[in-house]
Amino acid sequence: MSEVFPKNMNMKQAVLSTLAYFQLFEVPLTRSELSEHLFFAQPDEEKISIYLKESPLIKLTEGYYSLSSDPAFHEKFFEKVQRSRKLWKKVRRYQWLFSICPFVKLVCVCNSLPIYAVDEGSDIDLLVVTEKNRLFLARLCLTVLTSLFGVRRHGNKTEGRFCLSFYLSEDSTDFKKLAQEPYDIYLAYWLKTLEPIAGDYTVYEKILEENRAWLEEYFRTVTPHRRFFRKATPFQDKMKSWAEKILNKDEWEVKTREKQIRRAKDKFYDLKDRSGTVISPTMLKFHDKDRRSEIRKEWVALLNELL
Repeated sequence: MSEVFPKNMNMKQAVLSTLAYFQLFEVPLTRSELSEHLFFAQPDEEKISIYLKESPLIKLTEGYYSLSSDPAFHEKFFEKVQRSRKLWKKVRRYQWLFSICPFVKLVCVCNSLPIYAVDEGSDIDLLVVTEKNRLFLARLCLTVLTSLFGVRRHGNKTEGRFCLSFYLSEDSTDFKKLAQEPYDIYLAYWLKTLEPIAGDYTVYEKILEENRAWLEEYFRTVTPHRRFFRKATPFQDKMKSWAEKILNKDEWEVKTREKQIRRAKDKFYDLKDRSGTVISPTMLKFHDKDRRSEIRKEWVALLNELL
């Protein structure tokens, strides 16, 4: 397989492509997960089952399919699962915090936790979608709330804390604009595996619909997730509405935006690698390094060994 985006792919290639991608994160897949995350092809359950049984490349261990026969691979994965369960308990414990935060429209868990690729010392990465023209007030409020309860990642305090490094305004959720060329396998899986946890669920559904045409270049099935979402209680809705009435001032948003962007740009210029950082009035994305190109190349290299 080359760096050029594939135009045709049979079921064998689709299965191997999917397992190879998750192999990069040391994550095997159950039979249902394989169909759910199948790359490029429409799942044909009969053909998938036949190939899984006949392929000498694919190993089945305790209900999980992978490309590794190393017992240590699966032992390490089960350790990841245990760490992931602890982090999901942490998410459930503090979901209410996101429900009461002013101007926050949606909060999703992203990156490693949704696929159980959690290493020792991992934090909890979040995507925060805010009300239009209120991104910076929302960020300020969420920073204060998570800091007060000691659950925000900062400095060396990372393990089990919430990483608030990706904010989007609700009118800036076209992820295709962020995609790398020639194609962006990481971003596609990142968006497909988002797990909404709080806010307005319809905002999550709108994001999927807005990006569906682009996602369907990678996947034939794109379905919404709801297994960890928790709707706000009436009391939480009242608290949020009360706070928004007090803070809903354009001039406060402008002043907060100016201060935050100025501070962010000062830090930006000190970074050795700026590829993972975006600073704009509708998006704040802070990552030390953008590994998407590296991951795509590793994935292609692994597929070239297999196909």
